[in-house]
Amino acid sequence: MESILAYDLNNGISKNGAIPWKSKTDMSFFYNITKGNVVIMGRTTFLSLPENCRPLKNRLNIVLTSNPDLYANDEKYKNANNLVFTSNLNIYQEIMQNKEKYNSLLTSLSPDFKIIIIGGKQIYDAYFPLCETVWVTRIKKDYQCDLFIDYDFANQFKDREIIKDDDELVISKYYIPDNKGF
Repeated sequence: MESILAYDLNNGISKNGAIPWKSKTDMSFFYNITKGNVVIMGRTTFLSLPENCRPLKNRLNIVLTSNPDLYANDEKYKNANNLVFTSNLNIYQEIMQNKEKYNSLLTSLSPDFKIIIIGGKQIYDAYFPLCETVWVTRIKKDYQCDLFIDYDFANQFKDREIIKDDDELVISKYYIPDNKGF
């Protein structure tokens, strides 16, 4: 399992329930890492996506919520074939044990798809310890965020590779070498 996140200079991940920065580089990187894969997110993260982007295309969207029926029966989402609302925090185990089933649900999934955690804070906190790779974009500016991530990646992950470093951001890959993982 993998995670992907972005934060500002002060480890801020959102302000007023939304990502406060606009970065084409980060969005392109996010799309390229997550397309063809399963993304797991919390309800707040799902609802923070622009309405025209909900659910994320070319990915199976798993939304963790304490009230999945409320959203599954919403007219806006009833016909989305790439969207699952669930309260099952162990859904990742079911998905990995039934890869063929999930591949048949969505033709845009890669045959060797990964599960990627995309937020928010509670979801990150719960799943970081289960991840073998975390993709981190560090935005080089303070956006006065009101929600922060506090996780010592160097403590869990053995290596860090810099993918990109420019005036706007640094993209890093934290990973456990040779880990077979999930």
